[in-house]
Amino acid sequence: MSILDEGFRPPGGSSRNRPHGNLGVLRLAVLAVFVVLAIRLADMQIIHGAGYAQRSRENHIVQRNILPTRGLITDRTGEPLVQNVGVYSATILPEVLPSSREDRYKIYLKLQSLLGVSPLEVEARVKDAEDAGRDYIAIRVADNLTKEQALSLDEASVGMPGVSLSITPGRDYIAGPEFSHILGYIGPQFAEDAARLKDLHYQLNEPVGKDGLESKYETDLRGTVGFTAVEQDAEGHQLTALQSKDPVPGNGLKLGIDMGLQKFAAETLQDWMYDNVPSLHLGDAHIAAAVVMDPSTGLVLADVSLPTYDNNIWAESKLRTPELEALENNKATTPLTNKTMSASAPGSTFKIVTSSAGLEQGSITPQTSRYVGCSLKVKGTNDVEYEYKDWRCHNQTFNIVSALAWSSNVFMMVTAGGDNETTRGLAKDPEDDGAILATWARRYGFGKPTGIDLPGEESGRIPDPAWKRRTYVGEGFNPGDNEWLLGDVYNMSIGQGDVAATPLQIARMTAAIANGGKLVTPHIVDEVVSPDGKSVRKIEPQLQDSGVSKSTIDVVRQGMLGSVQYGAGARAAIASASVAGKTGTAEFYLKDGRLSQHAWFTGFAPFDNPEVVVTVYFDIGVGGEKAAPVAAKILDYYFQHVKR
Repeated sequence: MSILDEGFRPPGGSSRNRPHGNLGVLRLAVLAVFVVLAIRLADMQIIHGAGYAQRSRENHIVQRNILPTRGLITDRTGEPLVQNVGVYSATILPEVLPSSREDRYKIYLKLQSLLGVSPLEVEARVKDAEDAGRDYIAIRVADNLTKEQALSLDEASVGMPGVSLSITPGRDYIAGPEFSHILGYIGPQFAEDAARLKDLHYQLNEPVGKDGLESKYETDLRGTVGFTAVEQDAEGHQLTALQSKDPVPGNGLKLGIDMGLQKFAAETLQDWMYDNVPSLHLGDAHIAAAVVMDPSTGLVLADVSLPTYDNNIWAESKLRTPELEALENNKATTPLTNKTMSASAPGSTFKIVTSSAGLEQGSITPQTSRYVGCSLKVKGTNDVEYEYKDWRCHNQTFNIVSALAWSSNVFMMVTAGGDNETTRGLAKDPEDDGAILATWARRYGFGKPTGIDLPGEESGRIPDPAWKRRTYVGEGFNPGDNEWLLGDVYNMSIGQGDVAATPLQIARMTAAIANGGKLVTPHIVDEVVSPDGKSVRKIEPQLQDSGVSKSTIDVVRQGMLGSVQYGAGARAAIASASVAGKTGTAEFYLKDGRLSQHAWFTGFAPFDNPEVVVTVYFDIGVGGEKAAPVAAKILDYYFQHVKR
């Protein structure tokens, strides 16, 4: 017999010989379970079905995001510049509101009595959310509530289904208005933020950095959002906590800024806004800026911009609307703009570039001497004689060191452009002179942003023949206006005409002279630190070679030292250190047609081992009489209170 003939007979002999008791018990147990389940199912679906359906409709699982604590910001000594605070808001979750329009409107009227919000506006926003299928997202109907309003709302919300008190992270900028342009502020997300936040998974109620370091270091400061998932009833009351994840606080920033130095520099600038040379009838200054920087690393110790503002105004915008509108509409002094990053004519501070170009190109040597009287007279290609006045009658023979010290316009003009007769400039003709001078200006970092870790930096402007050909055409210009002439070279050589530079760019150039020819990248932040104070990353210095030779740097340094020891910058001298510097007084026309002047001073100290650069700017004034003495006061404070 084959195995197939046997079939699938179970082993173990005849079924008569196996027990049946256990199997019977099992069958009864299974039957009993099914009976119980059937009864329970009938109870749920038939007897209490309507009740469970209603409960299912009314109970919701809601995930609430827990926003993280934003990272703190301190000065170089650990002094806090900001505090984290709670911002109270009233929110409505449309899907939890009563279905009756009458009951809903009662809630809106209650909100009006508590918070002053418009019932019609709230109703419209709720309808828009429901029409868009976004009734599951809470709507903020009132922001920046006072503590009293928040308490009242919290108590009243028990009887207002869908309404709740929301607390989101906010900032209190405790360091004062001197820091507003540095720190910036945080605020709610707007349409313009969408592009940069698109792929970063931001919550709709999550604040973002809007300006300054708050914006530039948003990724570091933000932290990671947590959440809690709960079941709640139709009135928004929590029934069961299901799941949660704690938020992760953001990292902090330790700045190079010294709070005492920042405040002192701001106060000193403000004190010197008045017209301190009344004989010139220039009037008071309205805008001022100062940069204090380590020339070897680019770490910024002070960055002051006047006028300034209170950056807490954004958190109180609804209460301070007139004040905010006045700031935004002030076109005369634009107080919301950081003036250390705003460009204007640099005046004679640019003579550092011209001197360097002359020495590098060989149009002058350290031994070149020229007699300078009151002006330079040159004959143009049209045989007309033009006169270019110096800022004073020097009536003496200069070399490049003394010409820098006394800031001679004539010496610099001839160095760059020659005199059209016996002396050649940087090249064979004005176009080449201008192109070469522009090249050396760019070597010092002009014409492009410095790369500081703040938003909104201007590039400034370095003109050259190609730029003028592109720019001086079209409506408002005559044929030939875009031709580059000797006068353009002369104007550029003394930092006038179309040249524009920011105080940060001037400070960067000065740092290159101080450190032997390296261009530093200015940076406000020294270190990113974790919430427990450990270093996350150090902001390392970024330096690049300017291409200016050591021999040229040494000559320029001597000229800057002479400026403070016996020349135009004498009022920048201090007892505690040897200062080298350069004044600048740039002429410009006011809107009413009157001629006025910008005041500049830039310098470094100590001369033999530079550790600090100071650049000071006033929109109106004389460099040697206004900017230089302010720089002296800032330097003196540094050596007495900040020096490391």
